[in-house]
Amino acid sequence: MATQVSSPTAPIPQVFPPDGDGLPGVNWFATLHRDARELYRYRAVLTNLVAQDLRVRYQRSLLGFMWTLLNPILMMAVMSVVFSTIFRFEKGGVDYALYLFSGMVPWTLLNMTVTESSTCIISNEYLIRKIYIPKLIFPLSRLLLNSMMQASSMTALFLLMVPLGVRLTPSLVLVPVGFLLFSAFILGLSLIASTINTFYRDFGHLLSVIIQAWYFATPIMYPIDSLPEDLAWRFWLNPAYAFIRFFHVVIYDASWPSWVLVSSTAGIAAVVLGIGYVTFKSYEDRLVFRL
Repeated sequence: MATQVSSPTAPIPQVFPPDGDGLPGVNWFATLHRDARELYRYRAVLTNLVAQDLRVRYQRSLLGFMWTLLNPILMMAVMSVVFSTIFRFEKGGVDYALYLFSGMVPWTLLNMTVTESSTCIISNEYLIRKIYIPKLIFPLSRLLLNSMMQASSMTALFLLMVPLGVRLTPSLVLVPVGFLLFSAFILGLSLIASTINTFYRDFGHLLSVIIQAWYFATPIMYPIDSLPEDLAWRFWLNPAYAFIRFFHVVIYDASWPSWVLVSSTAGIAAVVLGIGYVTFKSYEDRLVFRL
C-alpha cells in the first residue's frame, strides 16, 4: 500500500495590511473594556517604563531633570530673537514669545511622542518575546513620559513670562482640557505610526520628514493673520491646526474658545484615536512576527 507524502506547506508571509481577514470580527466595545482592565492591571509596568525612560534620558547629566525646564526656555529665547527681531514680525518681544510658546510646547509633545512611538514596539522586542505585556503600554508610556516633560516645560515658561508682563487670565483653566484632547489625538497617531513602522521600517525615516513638513504647514512660528485671507481657510484642512488654534486662543488671545473650536478638536481627537486603536488592535497579534 503506497504511503501518501504530503508536501510541506510554504509559510504564510506576514504583510501589512494583511488579507481580508485582517480585521477581526470582534465587539470593539468589549475589546476596549478588556484593554482598559489590562492596562489597569499592568499599571505598575507602565509606571516602571516611564520612570526607567526618564532615568535613562538624563543619565550622567549634570543638571538631570532640570534640562526639562531649561530646554524650552532656551529654545523660546533663540526663536523669539530670530523671528521677532531679524525677520521683523509685527508682533515682537514678549507678545511674539507668548504666541510662539503657546504653539511650540504642544507641538513638541506631538513630535516627540509620535517619533518615539514609531519604534517603541521594535525597541522593546526583548520584553515582548519574554513575557506577556499588553502592547498598548509601549506607545502609552511614550505619551505619558513626554506629557510630564511638556507639562514641566509649560509651567517653567509661565513662571518666566509672568514677570515679563504676561497676564494670568481665567481662560488658562482650559489648558489641561486642550492637552487632554491633544493627547488623545497624539495617541491615535502614535498607534498608527508604531503599527506601520513595525511592518515597514522605512516608514520611520519618512516620518521625520512628514512631521517637519507638517510643522511648517501649521501656524506656530508665524501668525495666521500675516497670511493672505484666501489661504486662511486651508489651514482647517490641517488636523493639527484646530488644536494649535485652541492653545493660541486660550493662552495668547486670553479668551474663551468658541464651541465650534472645542467641538472640532474633540471630534478630530475622537476620530483619530478610534482609527489608531482599531488599526493597532487589528494587527497586534502579527507584530511579534515582524520583530
